[in-house]
Amino acid sequence: VNCTEQSLSRVPAGLPEDAGILLLSTNRFTSLSTAEFLPLTQLQHLDLSHNALVVLHTGPLLLALRELILSHNELWELPTLQGLPALTHLALAHNRLATLAPGAFRAVPRLQDLDLRGNQLQTLPQKAFEGLRALKDLDLSDNLLADLPAELLQDLQRLEILWLSGNRLRSLPSGFFPEGHIFMYVFLTENPWHCDCHLRYLRLWIRHN
Repeated sequence: VNCTEQSLSRVPAGLPEDAGILLLSTNRFTSLSTAEFLPLTQLQHLDLSHNALVVLHTGPLLLALRELILSHNELWELPTLQGLPALTHLALAHNRLATLAPGAFRAVPRLQDLDLRGNQLQTLPQKAFEGLRALKDLDLSDNLLADLPAELLQDLQRLEILWLSGNRLRSLPSGFFPEGHIFMYVFLTENPWHCDCHLRYLRLWIRHN
């Protein structure tokens, strides 16, 4: 169901209950609850991008939802993500997120793709991505990250693609990349890397990988 660019500020009534895809991008939503989508029992893909969302309340069980697109909104805080047990793709790019709580994504352990690019993240707690053992693609590019904790990636056993471009990183802590883990791609460009002894770990890792 395509409801893009309709100047909507509320979810329209009468949506087909068997809708699998709902596009609500480029409207005027500022606040929403996932409870409004409970009648759509087959909903798998929900696009709320390019709105003015400041808050998204989650909690009611949406068993089928796999993709949630929240990019280009005004979110200052991460939704709790409760009630979304099947979620595999979460896009939060270009919001106003400045921090993440430890275990922020524990409620969505099946997540495979997490897009956090273009926010205002300056630091991350060591356990920010705790429990995301199915995650394959993590995008942290174009934030304000100057330092990363050494054990940030330890739970991400299936991670294949990591985006760190466009931050303020000058070095990475020793042991940052889990021992023996094989990545398909790691993007490190557009950071002010400082060529001193603190960069030795990263140089050696690149040489051997």
